[in-house]
Amino acid sequence: MGQETIILLPLIILLFVEGFQSLFAQGSSGGIVVTADAKNANPTLVFNGGLSDQALSAKILSDFQHCGWFTVLKSGSATYHVSAKGNLQDFTVTVSNSAGVTIHSIPVRGSKDVDTAAHTAVDAVLNKLFGIQGICRSKIVFSAQTSPKNREIYVCDFDGSNIQPLTKHNTLSVHPVWAPDGKSVIYSFYEGNSVNLVQHNFELGSRRLTKDGGVDGIGSLSPDGKTLAMILKRKNQVDLYLRPLEAGNNKLTQLTNGKALESSPCWSPDGEKLCFVSDAKNGRPVLCVIDPFAGGEAVVISGLVGSERVAPSWASDNRLAYSAKIGGKYELRIAKLSSDCKSGVMEENGVPGKDTFQGEDPSWAPDNRHVTLTKSDGIYVIDTRLGVERKLVSGTRKVGQSKWSPILK
Repeated sequence: MGQETIILLPLIILLFVEGFQSLFAQGSSGGIVVTADAKNANPTLVFNGGLSDQALSAKILSDFQHCGWFTVLKSGSATYHVSAKGNLQDFTVTVSNSAGVTIHSIPVRGSKDVDTAAHTAVDAVLNKLFGIQGICRSKIVFSAQTSPKNREIYVCDFDGSNIQPLTKHNTLSVHPVWAPDGKSVIYSFYEGNSVNLVQHNFELGSRRLTKDGGVDGIGSLSPDGKTLAMILKRKNQVDLYLRPLEAGNNKLTQLTNGKALESSPCWSPDGEKLCFVSDAKNGRPVLCVIDPFAGGEAVVISGLVGSERVAPSWASDNRLAYSAKIGGKYELRIAKLSSDCKSGVMEENGVPGKDTFQGEDPSWAPDNRHVTLTKSDGIYVIDTRLGVERKLVSGTRKVGQSKWSPILK
């Protein structure tokens, strides 16, 4: 596998649906496709409305439909019945059981717009019922082709709506990743023969993190936001390095050293380990783990499947999603890692009753249940519990490299 394949995973997606600015289209709620038997079916839910603001009611209903934690019914008996009363700035969501007994009364105050109010309300319901942060207040960043030689970075809501451009460089802007606080995105910026890392802060604007070029692949910030892991090309070698985020490249720590090609660093949830791709084993890319602060050699993670293993994404429950090359095609695979992170036990492909989900660049949602995946016709959201997929974004050009944000507050 060549260097470009490892460091810049090919975006082979041809898109057919015209949409946002003739470039994108949001996957519709009607486009949900059930691809496996639901062994653990979602609870049913009826949203009875009750708000005078019809736009807010419609958005709350849409969030319940897209969050992936309920089967939403139009009416009739259901596990949960939800209603809301009040106005945009101050309303209360009431959750009742199938017998009509109120089990939760949730106030939602201070929202400035319909989307924020709906996302906050549905996430609050998810937290009360399932003990999770939710998913609706998260966003997804991705790279999209805007011309044959150019790509830009875009961001959208968790359901594929509200697509907005982050860059307008008219060059290659690729491999976006989120800062752990969700306030900025780091991406690789190609300028002539030079490649540098840029951090786009949603409030403060953009700044370059590197200025001397030679950067390949992507960067990744530690969970505390203080340390940047990145791939650098020095003296014709591509290796994994660390540096303090606010320091220059004069404070680099080199973690790997050899002819092997490294790519795609991602941090463990506790910030004590780094997983990355390396072709040191027989020239084919596999997933390795290293302690970035204590030193020592990188170790190939054992127990994983695939003749090639790339694009790792580490969930907070210590599960690792990645793309495995099986039978000549990349597929989603998920493994539960051991306590030392040096081995993994494969799950049932992450999707009960489903043989495969073909695609690349998986990225965990903050609920540790859903994963974005680049497929042949767009970016999809995969429900790893039920084996359900829905199209998130498609368009007239290539898209991919999606990354899910933490919960934005």
